[in-house]
Amino acid sequence: MFRIQFIENMVLSLLEYLVSILGNYGLAILATTIIVKILLYPLSVKQEKSMFKMKLIQPQIDEINKKYKGDKATISQKTAEIYKENKINPLGGCLPVLVQLPIFMALYFTFTSNAIPDTATFLWFKLSSPDALFTIHNFNINLLPILSGVLMFVQQKMQAPSKSGDSNVENSMQNAMMALPLLMTFMFYSFPSGVNLYYVANTVISIAQQKYIQHKVAKEFNK
Repeated sequence: MFRIQFIENMVLSLLEYLVSILGNYGLAILATTIIVKILLYPLSVKQEKSMFKMKLIQPQIDEINKKYKGDKATISQKTAEIYKENKINPLGGCLPVLVQLPIFMALYFTFTSNAIPDTATFLWFKLSSPDALFTIHNFNINLLPILSGVLMFVQQKMQAPSKSGDSNVENSMQNAMMALPLLMTFMFYSFPSGVNLYYVANTVISIAQQKYIQHKVAKEFNK
């Protein structure tokens, strides 16, 4: 559903243009990642502001859950009122991710088609194949998806809200979020290394950007 042909054509044209300047598809992917992050920066700021506000109102949400325990309709109504009062869109944090999905899918289909030369390389790996660093008993150790999983775990820890109680639901949700990096590593393991290179670079920049924006937003709310 996220495969959009004109975005694939734009990504391919951008890559080819950057390759003509940089002379390497790997460097072109890294440059593409930086361009995408710059374009999405306003959305990232909005996302961080929304997440910061969510943390600020968490004690109020916890109080509502305790006060109206078992009354789901009232809890939903009171929670919605707090969101409205504080001008918070609980789904606002999803927007940058949704915007990036078509770009990620465009890269995936670009590197799994014949659009990129099979000879395109970066460091030790072909960009159209998994990046086997070495092999143990006929099993390839692909570095980029493993690195991607580790970075995603770090990012999840940064984004995870502090626990406000012993809620089984809250614990289950946080455990599920922490399991996501393992799932994504498994999914990405056989992906073309060009796609994994984009995702690793994107996550590294996202972590640095998140730290910067969090500091900036915290100063803004503490004025």
